[in-house]
Amino acid sequence: MTRTMSRRFASGASLFLACAAFVAQATECKSVQADLVEMRVTEGCDAGEAFCFLGVVDGNHGVRGTTHFKSDSFLGPIPTSPSSTPYSGPFEYRLDGGTLLMRETGVTVPGVVTAHHRIVDATGIFAGATGDFFVYGTREGGVITTKVDGTLCLP
Repeated sequence: MTRTMSRRFASGASLFLACAAFVAQATECKSVQADLVEMRVTEGCDAGEAFCFLGVVDGNHGVRGTTHFKSDSFLGPIPTSPSSTPYSGPFEYRLDGGTLLMRETGVTVPGVVTAHHRIVDATGIFAGATGDFFVYGTREGGVITTKVDGTLCLP
């Protein structure tokens, strides 16, 4: 009886370790780096938008395509930093393999932009993705030129 229980325990432990290894491999996270250039435009926006920001992103791990952003929250200048303007809104990376739908929260100061993108949904090969991107760069003459660094985790 002890030998049978030992075999069952060993079999159960082996199955548990195999399942744990599969779960550990089920999410693959990748470090993303990209260049992003955007412009505020009045044409080519989504239906009902008087203006938006359209861009082109060129990065690794499939993050290559176009972008769309439209702020839905704008608080105005910060009283203790009057040249800083916080904002938030939906940001889309429209890529060959699918779409990454993000929530962008950022702040602009004259000539500088910094923002955080959190994945809230995704389609295509990115379905089920999670992750965060950090965006930082400059704004000159209506053109926003930024770097994107972050983590993209795929199921």
